[in-house]
Amino acid sequence: MKKLLSLLIIATIVGMVACKSDSKTTTEAPTMQSGIDSMSYAYGMELGRMLLGVDSMLNIDMVCMGISDMYKAEPKLNYDEARYSMLKYKYYDNYERVQRYEKQFLEELRATDRDYFATSSGLTYKIAKMGDTKRVPRSSRDTVRIMYRVLDATRVVDTTYYRNDTLRLSYTDMPKGLQEAARLVGRGGHIEAWLPSTLAFGSEGCDSLGVEPNTMLYYELKLIDIENK
Repeated sequence: MKKLLSLLIIATIVGMVACKSDSKTTTEAPTMQSGIDSMSYAYGMELGRMLLGVDSMLNIDMVCMGISDMYKAEPKLNYDEARYSMLKYKYYDNYERVQRYEKQFLEELRATDRDYFATSSGLTYKIAKMGDTKRVPRSSRDTVRIMYRVLDATRVVDTTYYRNDTLRLSYTDMPKGLQEAARLVGRGGHIEAWLPSTLAFGSEGCDSLGVEPNTMLYYELKLIDIENK
């Protein structure tokens, strides 16, 4: 979040002058009378491209007002207020929107593929192979040996398949949704599971995996072995 705020400040300082200082709108194309005009417009394009990648819901008029106010040295928010506004939107205001999207997505998934089921927690899963349900992790002291692949909306986050390897870890080191998925299939089982963000890494995300806050994840999990303690 601090990085985003810094990018906005830098973009303002280095010459984003495409936004008007008043609130009037116009449908006329900008007149580029010099190299400075063209460069300034190019900065605006680059800033717009970057912001679209951050959040397409941004109010562009307010973005332009913020840039204009910075040029006039008359910002309506100080640094702490601006940072608080960004954090509040990302971690609280945005939360309900994310929850609605995840709920709708998973409902439509189950409607199109009847092999998917949902638990009371919101975990949506499909069992590819049922394992030994008498051998499931039960205690925080248990360890599991797994093969898995995890994806977010745009990429493979992590996988053991490429290495053709297994991973041994404490049962409680897995996200809550994955712990629940492991209990559903037992040793030797294979499950495909959609973890709503609350069952994945929640509002904190996971820096080590590059998972953003409030991100729903898809897991393919093979529970190879369990060591009960």
